[in-house]
Amino acid sequence: MRPVVATAVLALGLVCAAAFTGITVQANALERAKGVLSDEIASEQARNAQLEASIAQKNTTDYLIQKAQDYDFIKRGEGLIAVERSAPTSGPPQSDSGRASRIARWIQLFFGTR
Repeated sequence: MRPVVATAVLALGLVCAAAFTGITVQANALERAKGVLSDEIASEQARNAQLEASIAQKNTTDYLIQKAQDYDFIKRGEGLIAVERSAPTSGPPQSDSGRASRIARWIQLFFGTR
């Protein structure tokens, strides 16, 4: 009976070892994938920092003046002037009242008191 029990214990030990070996191999593969992903995240964060620095540099007045000179919009020594646009009106244009006031102004101009 001893050889049967010994064989059963040996078989059970081999099954447990195989199961733990599989788990260990999977854990090692996950650790390697985790390391690769961490490296990729770090490189993308560095790239993001470079892009943000490039955006900040391109929003400066000196960069805009340099590009305007590169495209011959302005010559060396000339300045760059920015014009602000007014906010668009929210209401529709007044066609009838605007015309009446223009006509009234013309009449006032030619036939008004002198």
